Amino acid sequence: MQEKKFNIQNVLILGSGVMGSQIAAHCVNTGLKVKLLDLKSNDPKRPNKTVEENIQKLTKMNPAPLALPEMAERIIPGNFEDHLEWIEDADWICEVIVERMGIKKEMMARIEKVRKPGTIVSTNTSGLPISEISVDVSDEFKTHFLGTHFFNPPRYMKLLEIIPTESTDGAVTEYMTGFCEKILGKGVVHCKDTPNFIANRIGVFSMASMMPWFFEGKFRAEEIDFLTGTLTGYSKAAAFRTADMAGLDVINHVAENLYPAIPDDERREAFKLPVGFKKMVEKGAHGNKKGHGFYKKVKGEKGNEYHVVDPETLDYEPQQDVSFKSADKAKKEYKTAGERLKYLVNQNDKAGRFLWEIHCDLLLYSANRIPEITDSVEAIDRAMQWGFNWELGPFQRWDAIGLEESVKRMEEEGRSVPDSVKQMLQSGRESFYKDDGTVYNLASGKAELLTPPAKGSLMVAALKRDDREVWGNKSAGLYDMGDGVALFEFRTKQQTLGFELVQSVDKAAEIVKKQFDAMVIGHDNENFSYGANLAEAGVALQSGDFGKIKEAVENFQRVAVGLRYQPFPVVAAVSGRCFGGGVEFMMHCDKVVAHHELYCGLVELGVGLIPAGGGTKELLLRAMEKVKEEEDADPLPYLKDAFKTIGMAKVSDGAPKAKSLGYLRDTDLVVMHRDLLLASAKQQARAMADAGYRPPAEPKIKLLGQTGKSVLDVTVYIMTEAKWASPYDKVLAEKVAKIMTGGDLSEAQEVPESYVLKLEREAILECFRDERTHKRMEHMLKSGKPLRN
Repeated sequence: MQEKKFNIQNVLILGSGVMGSQIAAHCVNTGLKVKLLDLKSNDPKRPNKTVEENIQKLTKMNPAPLALPEMAERIIPGNFEDHLEWIEDADWICEVIVERMGIKKEMMARIEKVRKPGTIVSTNTSGLPISEISVDVSDEFKTHFLGTHFFNPPRYMKLLEIIPTESTDGAVTEYMTGFCEKILGKGVVHCKDTPNFIANRIGVFSMASMMPWFFEGKFRAEEIDFLTGTLTGYSKAAAFRTADMAGLDVINHVAENLYPAIPDDERREAFKLPVGFKKMVEKGAHGNKKGHGFYKKVKGEKGNEYHVVDPETLDYEPQQDVSFKSADKAKKEYKTAGERLKYLVNQNDKAGRFLWEIHCDLLLYSANRIPEITDSVEAIDRAMQWGFNWELGPFQRWDAIGLEESVKRMEEEGRSVPDSVKQMLQSGRESFYKDDGTVYNLASGKAELLTPPAKGSLMVAALKRDDREVWGNKSAGLYDMGDGVALFEFRTKQQTLGFELVQSVDKAAEIVKKQFDAMVIGHDNENFSYGANLAEAGVALQSGDFGKIKEAVENFQRVAVGLRYQPFPVVAAVSGRCFGGGVEFMMHCDKVVAHHELYCGLVELGVGLIPAGGGTKELLLRAMEKVKEEEDADPLPYLKDAFKTIGMAKVSDGAPKAKSLGYLRDTDLVVMHRDLLLASAKQQARAMADAGYRPPAEPKIKLLGQTGKSVLDVTVYIMTEAKWASPYDKVLAEKVAKIMTGGDLSEAQEVPESYVLKLEREAILECFRDERTHKRMEHMLKSGKPLRN
């Protein structure tokens, strides 16, 4: 068997600043062994003080770079003077020191003295030429050297730009691409070694093209952010809030570095940012890290609020309500961002003219960057989606607006449209992307198959395109994933679990029994499920149809718990937000394949209910199973922890935390890349079927009776006195305590699972009869926030 050429297990990170320390944290999250070096401290007793303090900062940062704070202990600190020989044992050396060419080149020379041949070295830079950083090293070093541009914060930002040089061995680029996808969970985009690569080149240009509209007084900042947010397929943070997050000083630095580096760029002058912006940077208005940029957080009467900068005085003033008639109509009449964008750029009002102008700038600029920065339309779109969180990349925007009509309008207005775009239209191709899974390549002038977002990924969109749907309705669908595995997809808004979807599980199970060996539950959406459909329950309550509520409760519990007893393995592929009933579906699958970024919790108390789809029972069962695993363990602390998880509606901030809370089992699989979730779940389901799957028998659960109830009553009292629980929270928590300890049981005893499930149903039906629950549900549906009554 041929030996593996590369196998990264040991990572050495050089530079422990904001990016270096967070890259180290993310590598630790994935299970890699990490050492982190920086300058030696002047303190003779603490030579590694710089790194140690930066590691400590990781435990306090928000959002958290570490999956669990205790993981900080896994990062081994060192310094450049005493520990540079650690390079010899590293499989990957990731240099993340200051962004100055001379200092980076000097570090490369120091690395070369110790590095073993064959070791991969990368530099993290947002714009310095990669080939120049490595110009003085040996040819062998150069073949193993490339750029890795992480985006901040590295744990959460999907994009990683990989920049090979002309000397980089193709095998190194291929391996690092696979490693960064599968192990680090990144969306990898290959970039040419050009100034600021792809995302920052396009993203900073996009911001720069909007700035004059603000600094010349044509629009307020909040108006521009309203028009360049989710309304038109940008990110939730829109333009200027994104700038505040990135740092105005950083944007200024990028623009100043870009200007001299791109003498042939037709829009070079756009990178000369407005005088007002320069003054903001000089005054220290650097964005979120300094507390003020375009926006400033101030204390108002109702808590914190954000004031906005005046472009003339650079003072801050309260935001004004934003409204444009065309935008209001677009929100009301069009469902998708693309449809709203198309409508708005064709309106001859203030909002329409602004959106048309900035899109002409963006679309033409992006097209003109091919083949300069990349040969790929897809690479530019993914870089903006993954690096700036845009819903639609530039070329997806152009398709949404309509390529043929927009090009005609651009030319009528005297704009220069790239020949490559005109040739595309002349060839009969009217959009960059087509439903047949192809994308037009402006560099080659040919349509090409879309590349998967990660090697080996499996997406529902591809199954639909290949006509693999077996059965479906508005709420759910069943697909053939291949190899005898079916996929059950949620299709409801926010993947809520309504009456029809729950019934659909029964229908799908019947089909799987006859035609497949296993089933995966999952989909392409970011969030697995927001739980039961409250709106449907609210309608039934208003109509006084309590029989329908009772039927829905029984059906939901039967279907959720029944996932465990199907005659075939069921695997859940979960990611993002997973609440309430979604957690109950997940917990009753035979196995869960979870994305590392899983934010899940049994949060029913917030809407006046209790987990009654088997969630209370399952958390209790898992707590009691832990007691069995540890001989002579006292069961009360385990019971109390499980109770507090529900009573305080604890939500995990990642899959490792979900394991510690009991939502995931130790045997459940955590995957770093969201787009590899379904493929991994399919593999797990197939393996279970091949092993001769048989459903488990109904378990017995030990209930602690009055002894346990007394302990939980004290816990409820403490929660109430500490103001963690409102008066109605207390009532609901007492119902959970009753279920978890056995209702009227006087002493500890083992009972069948069905006994606890019956207690769940009785308790939730009591909730549905209570006016305080009705108020909580109504408040949540109206405001999206829980009521603390």
